[in-house]
Amino acid sequence: MNLRLARLLVLLLLPLLLLAAPVVPLQATTPTIAPAIAPAIAPAWTLKTADGQTVSYPQDAQGQPTVLLFWPSWCPFSRALQPYVQDLWQDYRDAGVKVWTINIKEDGDPLQAMRDRGLSFPLLLAGDDLVPRYGIMRTPWFVVIDGQQRIVYTRPSNPPTPIDVARDARIALNRLLGARAVALPTSYPPPYDLHLRKPGPSRLESDAAPAAVWQPWATQYLAGIAADERVEQLAARGPVRDGKAAILLARELWAQAYGVEPTHAQAPFRAYRRNQLWVVAGRAYADTLGQGFILVVNAETGEIVRLRSGSGTAR
Repeated sequence: MNLRLARLLVLLLLPLLLLAAPVVPLQATTPTIAPAIAPAIAPAWTLKTADGQTVSYPQDAQGQPTVLLFWPSWCPFSRALQPYVQDLWQDYRDAGVKVWTINIKEDGDPLQAMRDRGLSFPLLLAGDDLVPRYGIMRTPWFVVIDGQQRIVYTRPSNPPTPIDVARDARIALNRLLGARAVALPTSYPPPYDLHLRKPGPSRLESDAAPAAVWQPWATQYLAGIAADERVEQLAARGPVRDGKAAILLARELWAQAYGVEPTHAQAPFRAYRRNQLWVVAGRAYADTLGQGFILVVNAETGEIVRLRSGSGTAR
């Protein structure tokens, strides 16, 4: 067969060969955006404690296993995990494990939240810069890190309970500690379950009554306070210099009078000063003003003028 005839046969048979070939679907070429990916190696950082002390990772970990909990005070899932992190810190610190909790995305007072909840684990403030570096996609973000900065455990997105997270973290730590492993608890306290209850209104500060609604209400409320009204059984607290101090005082007194958890549920809070009096209100939504806890305090002396629950019960 000469070359010209061979070429002619190829041209005649090629369409038949293409029809007989299996069809392979084309792959999509549209690029997809990958979600944030948590690093395999824990990034370094330097943060401060509430009293201004500097903590640096990994230097201050000193090559020991490390536990990090990233949390804001308003997150009920963080609140549910915190008692187990407290126990973990107490059980493992003598084995050399470093535990730091890092406050992120905060719109309240993390120190007051810790006091309200009976927590004393190490707290570091202003950790928002670490959110993208650690690939944080939800709160709480909880990791166990080995002595070479490798992240060996991360809290899953939907753990059955905080107990499962605590148990898995302890198992991960014991593997790292070897002969220094700490015995696992035979039982765990029942979890705080606010995050499992019927959701209430958001407690974000942005949901609080706007000034155009709150200030006229507060002005009218203070106008109804008698000049000689006092709560005699409560000692004066000294000058209350700003709204944040007034809210902190209110939360302290409400927790003593009505309980820590009922007080925590009063957020968002609002404070307003008229002349010498501060008024602080809990559940300070536009449609619930006056229905939450109330504190009225003298700004100059700190005398407690009125302390009242949402039911109207006064002290």
